[in-house]
Amino acid sequence: MQCYFFSASLALKLEARSRVPATATAGVRGDKTKFKAQTLNMVKWYRKEIILRRLRNPSLRSVTLIMILLVIISNEYLIYQIQSWRWPPMPETSRDPNEELVILFASDPQLIGIQDEHGFPVGAISRWDSDRFLRKTFSLAYSYTQPDVVVFLGDLMDEGSKALRSEYDSYMDRFQDIFYPSLNSKVVYIPGDNDIGGEGFDFRTKFKISRFERHFENLTGVVNVHFIDFIKLDFRTQYDSFTVKKQDVSGMTQKLTAPVRIIVNHEPVVSQLKMLVYPLLKLVQPNLIFSGHWHESFHYVCETCLSSNADSGHWPVHMRDLRKLQGWTEADFTNLISLNEFMVPTCSYRMGTKTIGYGVAVVKKSGSMQYTVLWLPHRYTQLYGYLVSLIVILFIVFILYIFVYVNKTHRR
Repeated sequence: MQCYFFSASLALKLEARSRVPATATAGVRGDKTKFKAQTLNMVKWYRKEIILRRLRNPSLRSVTLIMILLVIISNEYLIYQIQSWRWPPMPETSRDPNEELVILFASDPQLIGIQDEHGFPVGAISRWDSDRFLRKTFSLAYSYTQPDVVVFLGDLMDEGSKALRSEYDSYMDRFQDIFYPSLNSKVVYIPGDNDIGGEGFDFRTKFKISRFERHFENLTGVVNVHFIDFIKLDFRTQYDSFTVKKQDVSGMTQKLTAPVRIIVNHEPVVSQLKMLVYPLLKLVQPNLIFSGHWHESFHYVCETCLSSNADSGHWPVHMRDLRKLQGWTEADFTNLISLNEFMVPTCSYRMGTKTIGYGVAVVKKSGSMQYTVLWLPHRYTQLYGYLVSLIVILFIVFILYIFVYVNKTHRR
């Protein structure tokens, strides 16, 4: 009986629904669409409320993650961009390589080795961080200057002189990975004492020299780039035989054909005793000198260093401190008896100097040059920032933990 009444009522409902007009059906569909839209609005409102509530009452994990992200973004991205914005604008140039050339100098990068560094994991982390710093800063400097020539002023590796074959191969892979943008320009490589020996008890050998020349280029010689002859002296004041070095330089003079001559040497030249360098300079007659080795930025000026005055006491060299150089400094080398030497600072933060950077020179065939240093951020300050942030985060976690513990104890 109950089944009969249920079947009958169901039949009546179906019949009534079939008689519903089209307008009523459209109204039902409209109600469904309206209900769906209201539901979506409720979901959006709920999500927004959750986000606002979390912003008003952030959890410990959220605060910690935000602080860590801010520190990482600041140290690994923002600080490099901000520092590059402080670099002086590049001079307006025609970029005609027959009239002017832009030269980027990288001095003493000294890629960290394996033998003298701490073991795993400290050594691996140190090499990784130093390589990242060099790669990032060199890429920025290269993009900023778009140089015609890149000159590496020695000490390319920290342990290049004593590295085993497998170690040297790994250092070469790292060097090419870091300074890969330079392959788009003419590159000049100068060896330093850390590359082939020559300082203290780390003596030079034929094996070290041949290995460097096999992977890079000859220690000495003349590299011509348009109107400039780059003269690679490989001059060392304390170790080279003056007679032998004079013979080498005499052979180079026959290859000098460009109107502008620039000596590139790892150790400083003009700051040495006149009796050691004057005869060599008279043979070469350079217009400019660029050197490294001391990891600092200086400018040596001598108005009459190339004059015919052979008096050993006449060597009027003046030094300008460029460690706080802002903007561009100029040098006029149309005076044939004057001499300017620029010492380029190291580009590696591991050398311990306060100011590090890349040198940039815009040399004109007409006889003038503009020079500046693209200063780099202080990496140690960034690393200390990580340490301070870690201490602050641990302190906040400790305080909040104590606060939660006290609340729970009070409720009990």
